[in-house]
Amino acid sequence: MTLHPPRRAPDDEQRLIVLYSLNVFCPCTELQLLQFLFEHDLMNYFDMMFALGDLCARGQAVRSKKRAGYLYEVTEAGREALALFGSRVPKSVKDLLEETGHAWKQKFQEEAQYLHETRQKSRGEYELTLSVIEQEMDMMRLTLSLPGRDLANQLAARWPKKAGEIYETVIRLLTEEDS
Repeated sequence: MTLHPPRRAPDDEQRLIVLYSLNVFCPCTELQLLQFLFEHDLMNYFDMMFALGDLCARGQAVRSKKRAGYLYEVTEAGREALALFGSRVPKSVKDLLEETGHAWKQKFQEEAQYLHETRQKSRGEYELTLSVIEQEMDMMRLTLSLPGRDLANQLAARWPKKAGEIYETVIRLLTEEDS
């Protein structure tokens, strides 16, 4: 895969692309938005951040502090701006969001629900903390001490698919009567 610098769009177009994307993914973090925009060669980090800052200053988007950074959401003023100027969003961007937006939003929601953090400890082992979050509440937090980063990365990658089963197993085992 050859990386090309993202094309430079006019500021108004950038704001509309960010606003339109936010409206599809709402809510999402700046890192999640950047993943989408950069992967599809729509915008770079600096242009996205300028657009987000401007949208927030205009009251068309709002930024709120959450556990995993900042979440951005479109406001009523932002939805009104899209109703008035949404036709200026390039058709290719609209088509891309229509085709892939649901999958990206689902990925973003999963990332917000199943968190993981890896830290190297002083003795060389790695500490992996796995969490299940629902409505800003920790449902489960599990910290494991592991011998290497590769194993920590492997377990972290499997966490979203296995978290529900692990949670159910822990609850079942802890509530079972001893025989």
